[in-house]
Amino acid sequence: MMTKRQLGMGRAGLGGTTRGAARVSGSGWQTSGGCRRVMRLETRAVAQGPTSTTVEVEVQCPSEEHGMKCSLQRSVKFASCEPDSYEAEECPAPLTSLTPEQLEQAYERCGLVTEYYAKTFYLGTQLMTPEKARAIWAIYVWCRRTDELVDGPHASRITPKALERWDERLEAIFAGNPYDMLDAALADTVRKFPVDIQPFRDMVDGMRMDLVKPRYDNFEELYEYCYRVAGTVGLMTTPVMGIAKDFVGDTEETYTAALSLGIANQLTNILRDVGEDTRRNRIYVPKDELEMFGITEEEVMACSLVTEEGGTDERWRRFMKFQIERARRYFKMAEEGVMKLEENARWPVLSALVLYQQILDSVESNDYDNFTQRAYVPKWKKLRSLPISYWMVVENSLKKLV
Repeated sequence: MMTKRQLGMGRAGLGGTTRGAARVSGSGWQTSGGCRRVMRLETRAVAQGPTSTTVEVEVQCPSEEHGMKCSLQRSVKFASCEPDSYEAEECPAPLTSLTPEQLEQAYERCGLVTEYYAKTFYLGTQLMTPEKARAIWAIYVWCRRTDELVDGPHASRITPKALERWDERLEAIFAGNPYDMLDAALADTVRKFPVDIQPFRDMVDGMRMDLVKPRYDNFEELYEYCYRVAGTVGLMTTPVMGIAKDFVGDTEETYTAALSLGIANQLTNILRDVGEDTRRNRIYVPKDELEMFGITEEEVMACSLVTEEGGTDERWRRFMKFQIERARRYFKMAEEGVMKLEENARWPVLSALVLYQQILDSVESNDYDNFTQRAYVPKWKKLRSLPISYWMVVENSLKKLV
């Protein structure tokens, strides 16, 4: 699941250096050919108190792919205070002291991480102005790093205390004191655009839900979760997209549409990943709706709703049709808000919306088997949808002129 934070009281972290932790600062990075850099490794043993030993080590990520994963895994190590952890490249100075070249590197790295982990999403950002695309990458990377805390390979190490550390780091980002260079890109973004911190805080709360709540009794509970982990993304990005200057009406309508897109995306993620989530002892679809279609939790966990012959249980088909219909309603509500955005944001947002809806089409094409098959949209189909979404924007623009 994605779809869907950082800490710091300055670079010493959380009000001081963590006991028993290793800290690394870097002299820079390369954004291609791996993430090779010379780092200053500072260690403090618990028994030594403030005594420290400093050595220089060279760290070489063997590939760009490995480098992407390092960028995310370091955030997990940071939050969980692993004794042998090291961080992403520290931000060498407060945001106001960074050079344009340093910020350019930070944004470039965010773009690479976005492209690697969210190809469909990244494709949509290629249709934006460069400044908006960079800001969206920075927001995405922060969200991805946050999601990695509870959904990544090291999720078992994350505790409520770790998320408190992440909250503190978030506050530092908005105060202009980024902990590392990926944080610096977000700190620069919230300086340039009127982005509010509350949706970011709410997303951290969504991660807290993932730590303690593996089941959802009804859609009301699920909606709250979807808002926190994905609806918040719409609220984070709308100030970057901008609201059309000629829009007449309540700006809340635009934010409601953005929220609906986040809800729709997360519902789509959930419907795509049912089988994958059972392997982590999670069932996100509402329990009362499973019961309404005569399906038990045990059947979902056992993935027994797919027959040995490869067919799908009729009860599951009907259940999935019900779920997909609701997700599409949220996509429809989101689509109604696209034309309220600034003109240069409409095509990329609508493209992302159309591209994501195609995942639902793929679930249907797989006979609703989301236990043994993962819904996939081929690249050619994604590319084909771009001119379609463009003409949808043009058509709606012409309607406004009539």
